[in-house]
Amino acid sequence: MNAVMWMGVAGIVGTAVSPWITERLRSRNARRDQLVKLRLAIYADLLRMTARLAATATTSAASHPNDAGQIGGDGFDSLLGQAQVVASDDVYRRLNELSQLTETFNRHLVTAEQRPVFPHRQHLHDGALNDPLRLQHRRTLTDIAGGIAVAHGRVQDAIRHEMNR
Repeated sequence: MNAVMWMGVAGIVGTAVSPWITERLRSRNARRDQLVKLRLAIYADLLRMTARLAATATTSAASHPNDAGQIGGDGFDSLLGQAQVVASDDVYRRLNELSQLTETFNRHLVTAEQRPVFPHRQHLHDGALNDPLRLQHRRTLTDIAGGIAVAHGRVQDAIRHEMNR
């Protein structure tokens, strides 16, 4: 076969295959764009939630044990589940660190809650809010709340790094 014939065959094959190649590349880019949009939406929700966790932990650590409530909850767990599907490994690792700190905070918060005082022994427990054990628990809660704030910053940095790639 001569060169002119090969050029003709290549032209026919190229004409037949080019729409398929173009469509394949377009659909791949569309899937990638959808994933980026989904990540952005989940990351925005995660950043709002982690900022709220950090603020609530700081406030709860400084407040009276009876007024403090547990942090995190079902909303945070739901976002973690979504992030497990679409987040990068680095972002998900940082979120796991934050989740562990949140669980630790909640465990210590239960420990720091006031125990019931019987009315006939109330005079012995006046000022019990500042007893050494309760102060130690509040210091621990404050340290963990600081760790949660740092973990929020690390999540934020990991998301920013991933989105700027």
